[in-house]
Amino acid sequence: MQFFPDVLMPLVAAYHAGEKLLLLFDYDGTLTPIVEHPWQAQLAPQTRELLADLAAQPHVHVGIFSGRRLDELEQLIGLPPLAYCGLSGIEMRIDGNLLVHPTARESVQLIDEITRRLSAIEHVYPGAWVEHKRYGFTVHYRGVDAALIEEVRKRILGFLECWTRQLRIIDAPLAVEVLIGGTWTKGDAVRKMIEHVGEPLFAFYAGDAPNDREALEATTAHGGIALGVGPLAPTAATAHVSDPETFVGWLEALLHAIQGAPVEM
Repeated sequence: MQFFPDVLMPLVAAYHAGEKLLLLFDYDGTLTPIVEHPWQAQLAPQTRELLADLAAQPHVHVGIFSGRRLDELEQLIGLPPLAYCGLSGIEMRIDGNLLVHPTARESVQLIDEITRRLSAIEHVYPGAWVEHKRYGFTVHYRGVDAALIEEVRKRILGFLECWTRQLRIIDAPLAVEVLIGGTWTKGDAVRKMIEHVGEPLFAFYAGDAPNDREALEATTAHGGIALGVGPLAPTAATAHVSDPETFVGWLEALLHAIQGAPVEM
């Protein structure tokens, strides 16, 4: 397996030079393959063990990011010592402390109203459904007849037009992710975690989807490495791997290199 030395070597060099490593990973499509329904995206036991081993290394800090709700993400990972970012930045738990953007708390009723109205799509287009996330929602249409995919996408985006000033709308692959506007993004979460860990540190972020763009940009702005996973990763990524399986294999190589074991390039 190829271990992408151009990405691996700067991280290992920084670590052995005494810098802290801040390793941040998106969940769906990065640590796990994309699946038709979110509840099918279960973390492999070997990957959970790998994350725990990385976080147990001296001066290594691990965070998991997602568009999922924070409590759901924490349950899926099951590793309390890690940092977490849910709802693409709106919710975070860093060193056990919960952070929620105040604007999101004030906008719950708006999200409730929109999701009630939009839920009609489930009856008009079989296979489409609305996932309510308290401070946002996602309209999934991966299960819709292939001939209707583009029509459904346009219907969803058209329906949301009257709320564009109040919402952050992300046109994701086979889904539309909607969050309260004016709130933290994944990029803000990266900056908050950098601030919490403190200098000197070397930052790394891996993500696969449009809602990872701000996090990838924040990482490179700090001089770190932004890794895209899969074919739809944002162009903000400075390096790429083909799929989650390859990425997890690369993480294993990183762990061995941090521990001082030789890695075959």
